[in-house]
Amino acid sequence: MSRRSQFKGICHDILGTFVSRYNDHDGYWSLGQYVALLELLGEDELQLNLRDATETPDSRIIAASEEYYRGAVLRMMEANSMPQVWLANATIKVSIVAPSKVACEIEIVSDLGRTYQSKRTIIVRPHDPVIERRRTGRFGPSNQKGR
Repeated sequence: MSRRSQFKGICHDILGTFVSRYNDHDGYWSLGQYVALLELLGEDELQLNLRDATETPDSRIIAASEEYYRGAVLRMMEANSMPQVWLANATIKVSIVAPSKVACEIEIVSDLGRTYQSKRTIIVRPHDPVIERRRTGRFGPSNQKGR
């Protein structure tokens, strides 16, 4: 029998894949790309909406990440025999907290209004294709390639 408290484990697992080096977009670490986007926009925080599609995402990396992680939450709920109506809202936030640190947080709100979260602080530099090597398709899994 499934329980809403399983959202806590889903938060932990989703955030683990989100901050992973295997979470790449076009062969580069997504987290570095988010930081570069934040610096370009002059912002300190971005939010990915995992419940509903964003009408006009700030970039295609955000749109791709929202789509992937929205599906990941739903797949994990299905694997745990949790009905989709239990999911009221879900977001992932990336916030710059220091020159080379970001705080990543996932928050899932159940239909009963209870909030489940997981947080991590990660050391990350902004994406720079001049000094980074691009990952090619055959080396290791990429979170956003598989469904």
